[in-house]
Parts: sequence; structure tokens; C-alpha cells
Amino acid sequence: MEKYLYFRTQADVDNDDGIDDSIYIPASSITGLVPTSTTALTIFFESVKNNPGFAGATGEEIIRDSVVLNCTAGKVKQVMQTIVRAINSTKPLYNDGVIVVADDVTTNLANGTVSAVYIDRGITSCGAITVAAALS
Repeated sequence: MEKYLYFRTQADVDNDDGIDDSIYIPASSITGLVPTSTTALTIFFESVKNNPGFAGATGEEIIRDSVVLNCTAGKVKQVMQTIVRAINSTKPLYNDGVIVVADDVTTNLANGTVSAVYIDRGITSCGAITVAAALS
């Protein structure tokens, strides 16, 4: 079964209305987990809207998108290990195929307060989701 990683940057679910607010990505589309600072992990994945090598390619095609996770200083490696373990896990916790990596929502549809959810306590927030526009 394919596993999907879920990320959301919005604190209020009412404002979750775009691909830069929340995204599911297949684990198989991940191309890299890169510590981009002592407090940030960038997860690169195959582009949602663009494909490499199409006819007429210029070599400048966008072939990957990214999600940045903000982390507690010095915890980036720990966060990376937790994500990889979850992807490789066969435990019932992930038997529906969905791994919530970072969900910043703290206000639900009923305007109630809920807790943000992170796969690892080293994650402090989902910093940014970057999905390139489709090439024309």
C-alpha cells in the first residue's frame, strides 16, 4: 500500500484553501530530506504539476516541489529519522496509508481550539509548502 505524507501550514481550517496550505504527497515521490539549517528540514518531492523530460524540454523545467519543517534547534536529524521510520513502518498506526507529518491547525471548523499535530516533538511548525505553477 502506498503511504502518503500530510502537511498543513494553516492554523485555522477555514483558511485551508490552496495547495500551499495543505498537501498529501506519496512517500514514493520524495526525492530528498535535506537539513537546510539547524532549525529547518526541507523535504523535496517530485513536482505535483510538472513532469521532467517532456517534448520540447529546455532543461529548466521544475521537477520538484518542497515542504519546509521548522524544528527545535539540533533536532533536525531526529525529525528525519522519525519520518523515515514512519514511512518504513508496518505498524497498525499507519495502516490507512496516511502519515500526518505536520498539521498546524489549531482552530477547527466549529471555531473550537485543537492542538497542532506533529509526527515528532522536534517539529515546531510546517514552515512552507512550495508547489511550482504548471509549465505552459
